Amino acid sequence: MPHLHVALVTERPELSLIPILQLRPQRIVLIPCQSSPQAAERLAILLRHELPSDTVVETHARLPTDEPYRCAKYADELAEVLYRQQFDTPSLAVTLDAGGCSTLTALLFQQAMGRCSADWLHVDIQAGALYRLACDGPDSAPEVMAIEPVLDVDRILQAYGRKRVRALSDSDEWRLECAQRKFLTRLLAHHADHLAVLLGELHDMVHGEGGVLDDPDPHAPPRLRPGAEHQQLHATPRFPATDALTALNEAGLLAWNSVSPRDITISSLQGALYLGGGWLTEYIWISAQEAGLSRVCSEAHILDLSGQHNGEPVVSDCLAVEGNQLLFIECLIARPGTKTCLEQGLKRLHGMLNHSAGLAATRVLLACGEFDKSRQRLTELQRLQGLQVQVIENGDLKHLPTLLASWKEHGTWPGG
Repeated sequence: MPHLHVALVTERPELSLIPILQLRPQRIVLIPCQSSPQAAERLAILLRHELPSDTVVETHARLPTDEPYRCAKYADELAEVLYRQQFDTPSLAVTLDAGGCSTLTALLFQQAMGRCSADWLHVDIQAGALYRLACDGPDSAPEVMAIEPVLDVDRILQAYGRKRVRALSDSDEWRLECAQRKFLTRLLAHHADHLAVLLGELHDMVHGEGGVLDDPDPHAPPRLRPGAEHQQLHATPRFPATDALTALNEAGLLAWNSVSPRDITISSLQGALYLGGGWLTEYIWISAQEAGLSRVCSEAHILDLSGQHNGEPVVSDCLAVEGNQLLFIECLIARPGTKTCLEQGLKRLHGMLNHSAGLAATRVLLACGEFDKSRQRLTELQRLQGLQVQVIENGDLKHLPTLLASWKEHGTWPGG
């Protein structure tokens, strides 16, 4: 039976994508509703690539949702066109997905589309269910289908006008090295509350003024700064920092010994990248594997397809999709000092919201820094300012695999 599907595209385009990719209709009508015409065009391009070549995808003019009379007229005219097409193809089935549009708009379309016997679809991502209400059975219970995992990172990003250019986790070599350093990476993450000062100093040695890495060029590979391999800690390290330094030395990521405990040499690019924050990115990857997440991209470079804001491409420490929902994780390793830690953390919180604007995602910030327990913490700042970012600080990093597993199961971040 031929199937024609009408989708009202809102600012949540993934809601429109799910039933289309799951039901795979032969004809699709995309109508911008509470979104720009470009949003519908992006979906059309994506669908023409994902669906069979004989699938017909149409985009219509933007729905005037702020004018109910014109909106009703729009719906009536579309319903009339589809009604006439059913004379030519009596077996043509029509479905309508109002997405996340307003109640009034949905009711106007539901009333008008009754003329062509359109079944009503509703997507509930949290429940993992796709509901289909037959037009000729308003008193009967809707048909309930389990939502299939039809979305991945790239499909969601493209629906929102972005594109993943590359990711560290695309590399087999990176994943192998990540697995080989698993014990060391867990050691750092599980003791981040006691190692925060050391890890902040190592991060600063790599990225700070006169640091081991040359001034980063977003369009060029990272490289070592000539003559900057010799660095020095501000104070003589004590346990457990000495144990961490010994482990890092044994792994060949830096050179350190207890005879000159303040002297550190970072002479390899691999060591610089790991000490400069790579250990926390690797810890997310390891935790995601433990939690059973199936779609994970580490250090993903993201471009804006509109051509705006691409001077410095956004680099996300982790993007994951599970149950058609997006998880957006970033890391903060703050320089030593409680005031500096809060300043850098607040800047990172706001930065996450800026460069993930428009994305419907669970946003998480993993923070390793010198927090003053008697003063305001990042978690308190996040709640106080109403920032839609979950914050995991220092000692709680050890619980990341459990938190990710809970997000995978329930679709919401624990305590969020």
